[in-house]
Amino acid sequence: MAGRTFTGHIAVFSTSLLLILNFLVTLGGVASLVIEFVIEHKPSRTGWLLIIVAIFTIASGLVGLCSSTRRGCFTLQLVLLAFSVVGLIAAALSIFFKAHQVLSHLSPKIAQNTALKILRVDAAILFVTFCAQVVVLVLGICVNCCDLNDHYEDIEMNRDMARTQAAADKRASMKGESKAAQLAEQMKQKYGKWADNGSDKNTTK
Repeated sequence: MAGRTFTGHIAVFSTSLLLILNFLVTLGGVASLVIEFVIEHKPSRTGWLLIIVAIFTIASGLVGLCSSTRRGCFTLQLVLLAFSVVGLIAAALSIFFKAHQVLSHLSPKIAQNTALKILRVDAAILFVTFCAQVVVLVLGICVNCCDLNDHYEDIEMNRDMARTQAAADKRASMKGESKAAQLAEQMKQKYGKWADNGSDKNTTK
């Protein structure tokens, strides 16, 4: 089997990297959503904005997990990425530089100091998720606009061929075992009768 070309190695590496980054993006969105409900049991208007950003981020990550190996979902992911990236950086910068003002627009059910610390943790998560989204955006555009598409299609085709070959081998193995069992049964019936006839003759003598 021929080794991969340099471009082929890049395609495989980018596939794995996109999967990991989209998984991290999804986790970041879920973490931000959970933090918002920890701070507010009944979200305020500002809280709902943070929730919407988290939902777009989660949706973008989930679609990205599909589009990292299948290009058909990339257009939808691109739209979700645009909303997610803008929302993430706006929310992160607002909390970083105006944490007290953002907190005043929320309705925290916990102590102010604790809520402020949790809000700053949320800002860090939002910023890290934003960075991951930017890398996903750049890498996704490169993959879908460059020659790496052919390598992605080759990867998908090779996977399909491998699954088809495995299924064919399994069927052939089962068919071979069935034929062997039938042959063994026929031999048993044929030579078993001869053995029985020989033993009957010996008994008669």
